[in-house]
Amino acid sequence: MKTVTFTRLELYDLVWKKPMGLISKLYGISNYSIRQACTTLKVPLPHASYWIQLKHGYTWTSKLSEPYDGPESVEILRKKYETNIPVPSPLVALTKEIDKDPKAPLKVPNELTKAHRLIQITKESWDKRDKKKNNWERGPAGLYLSVADAHMPRALRFMDALIKLLEYRGHEFQKNQYHGTVAVVDGIEIELDLREATKRVPATGGYSGTELVRTGAFIVKVGKYSEEKEWKDGATVVEELLARIVAKLELMAKAKNERKETSRLRQVERDKEEVIEKAIAVRRQEEKDGFKMLLLNAERSDQAERLRRYVRLVEESADSEEQKQWLEWARAKINWMDPLVNAKDAIFMDDDLQHYSQW
Repeated sequence: MKTVTFTRLELYDLVWKKPMGLISKLYGISNYSIRQACTTLKVPLPHASYWIQLKHGYTWTSKLSEPYDGPESVEILRKKYETNIPVPSPLVALTKEIDKDPKAPLKVPNELTKAHRLIQITKESWDKRDKKKNNWERGPAGLYLSVADAHMPRALRFMDALIKLLEYRGHEFQKNQYHGTVAVVDGIEIELDLREATKRVPATGGYSGTELVRTGAFIVKVGKYSEEKEWKDGATVVEELLARIVAKLELMAKAKNERKETSRLRQVERDKEEVIEKAIAVRRQEEKDGFKMLLLNAERSDQAERLRRYVRLVEESADSEEQKQWLEWARAKINWMDPLVNAKDAIFMDDDLQHYSQW
């Protein structure tokens, strides 16, 4: 926290129980800030002789002035050196953690011993190379190391140490489906390769122009595109950067897994929203269908009531058997139309109720 807060009573009790220098050390605030706070809250301060007299058994205090209508608390900014302590980056912190592990294989040996399977395959392919050719054809199961023959032993030792450190940390190193080399960290594949740096120099042999020549400096690259990171031999050689390289790989994998989890959670939310939207759409359609049926039933009820009034008028003047039969037929049709009766009819179907107005 950049500030520390005291109430008036807390500050009063503090300055009369502890010397100013001790308060400054305990809370990381300056003597001047304490005095300013006391002035703001009208808290009396003991004289310097008070602490000497206290050692000899003399005690006295100045009471808080009353009445008091000022602020009840004050915030004091901590000392600059307390608030601006540099925090190591995640890469630095993780690198130190790996470096401090006494069991971690962090040294690149001078001789290749008990080589990893991939390194053994690569070395066997290199040992069997046609030395008359400038470039040796690597076996499909080996590593692609773009370095001069003279530096191949160093490259094999370095890669062997790096692979072993990765496996010690619980990760894997393998070739992917495109025959490239990847570190598999927490399920995430991250491209990793070693090559020798080159530079352009004037062409030799009487040719004009320039040509590329190897410099002997190693470059280790991890990742690709915007996440790509490289280390090159310089004041510090790559053999001394094993912990940093592995730390970077672990942080890259962690960041990618966090992005995947964030994406997954967003997809879960989108799926939930889609389910809700579909449910709303279904409910909306059900409401529309229900309302249409309500309107239709109301219309049928009005029609049925109107027809009953007409039938009653006809009934008043009916005197023949034919008219009485018609009245029975009409009442049956009205009961079929009336949604409150909903009687079945021998001729008309339920679908006819939807379309009778169009007949």
